[in-house]
Amino acid sequence: MEETLSTELFYGMILSGAKQVIHTEGRLNELNVFPVADRDTGTNLASMMRYIVDNLSPARDTSELLHQLSQHALIGCCGNSGLIFSQFFYGLTQKKPKEKLQVKIDEFISMMADGYKTAYNSVSNPKPGTILTVMESWVNSYRDIVSKKTVSLIDGFNSSIEKANEALQDTMNQLEVLKKNNVVDAGAQGFVNFITGMQQFLVGTKEERSKILADHQLENTSVTINNEFEDMTEYPNYRFCFETVIKTSDDTALDKYKDKIEQIGDSMVIGKGPQMLKIHVHTNSPENITDMLTEIGDVVYQKIDDMQMQYNIANKQKKSRIAIVTDSMADLPEDVIKAHNIYRIPLQVKVNNHSFLDKISIKYDQTMDYLKDNKNRIGTAAPSAAIVARAFQFLESFYDSIIVVSVGKDLSSTHDVILNQARRANKNKLISVVDSKMNSAPLGLLVAYAGILAESGEYTHEEILVKLQAMRYQSNVVMVLTSLDGLIRSGRLSKSAGFFAKLLRLKPLLHIDAETGKPKVIGAALTKRGAWKKLTKMISKLYDEKD
Repeated sequence: MEETLSTELFYGMILSGAKQVIHTEGRLNELNVFPVADRDTGTNLASMMRYIVDNLSPARDTSELLHQLSQHALIGCCGNSGLIFSQFFYGLTQKKPKEKLQVKIDEFISMMADGYKTAYNSVSNPKPGTILTVMESWVNSYRDIVSKKTVSLIDGFNSSIEKANEALQDTMNQLEVLKKNNVVDAGAQGFVNFITGMQQFLVGTKEERSKILADHQLENTSVTINNEFEDMTEYPNYRFCFETVIKTSDDTALDKYKDKIEQIGDSMVIGKGPQMLKIHVHTNSPENITDMLTEIGDVVYQKIDDMQMQYNIANKQKKSRIAIVTDSMADLPEDVIKAHNIYRIPLQVKVNNHSFLDKISIKYDQTMDYLKDNKNRIGTAAPSAAIVARAFQFLESFYDSIIVVSVGKDLSSTHDVILNQARRANKNKLISVVDSKMNSAPLGLLVAYAGILAESGEYTHEEILVKLQAMRYQSNVVMVLTSLDGLIRSGRLSKSAGFFAKLLRLKPLLHIDAETGKPKVIGAALTKRGAWKKLTKMISKLYDEKD
């Protein structure tokens, strides 16, 4: 019977707890009605735990193990409960064990208490009946059990979990929305599942422990977001669930912005980790929050969910059983996106050391402001695979099939990223990715056309694909570039060629060929007026050829 935790044993307990959460992902999604009934708490927690399982490695000592755990949890966490949970792990690093390879029972309890305190302090407006309530109850009961009598680490752990389960059941009496739906808090259940998994490893035999560590079934445990919750949801107060990771050595850097952020959002949670901070907030103004965050460090990662669109998709009668998806290269008015529930996946906009979400956390005028300064390094990147996978996972729960109309393959790597994730998605749902061979306005028009076809109800998935292919070849993109600075800075035009073109004040005309999807220069002018005249003639010629 162990009275101390070795680093090796602690490592096994963490992995066992993480795997227990992953295996209960679906049930946790079903419980999720607070703070927003978007049914993704299980997915968020499982996502973090998968990242931990995939990246946590045996360490030289306990301090190194917990440092790893804290870092992986912060990077991998999603959502409100995920970020709070990551702060519990960060709290475990606040004090170093007296011995490098052994943790005594009183040290273990002290670590868990620091974990709870750190998690509690990360929440701007903590409420009873949540994961924090159960964390506190578990830690306090463990401490009380050990202080009143001499018990082993295992017996104390077993008894404390009984108290945690009692606190979990009581969450239904502390939050009205839980009582109304007759469920316990999803985040709190996730925490209980985690410590239960730790317990299983702690009390297990050598053979049982080996089996837990060798569990390779995780890749088969993906669970789609539950869709049987239409009567249990409320329209979100804010549109976006927004998360950002900032690289900074100052773990208090966000403190001075808390009041400002709370004025334009709620459900704020601030997570801390080695050389980084993570913030979760519900807001209508992610671009304003991003502006603040760039002042304290490098914005290295952002994730966003459009909660209001998700609500509409999940609860309102759909005009089509086929989901229409595009990326942010498509120029579409916001009212069209909202009216037809067109799901848009944002590309990344890279500015110096920052990474933003196109048209969401950085708007057009902000991008133009950055472009005015030639010192700024600006470019775009494909959406992260995680954001694409998350979009598919949600849509698969509410639609029979999905059609993605992407920016041209030869214009961006976005098409390939989306296609790769489509191949990895649910094999029971048909996902087709159409290479539009276009961008901007023509891409937006093709997406709008796809939406019209889907909502008409007259066409099957395959028939829509055929019509999109036909329409794609009837599209033309002709443009005039009044400035070459963007091409030169992005490397698409060499500095030497750019120098001579600028010296001659050339205004090139480009055409994106519908067959190849590649842009080519089809003319040039010396003035803007002359360029527009040539452009008008070319458009007229193309129009006449179509007739």
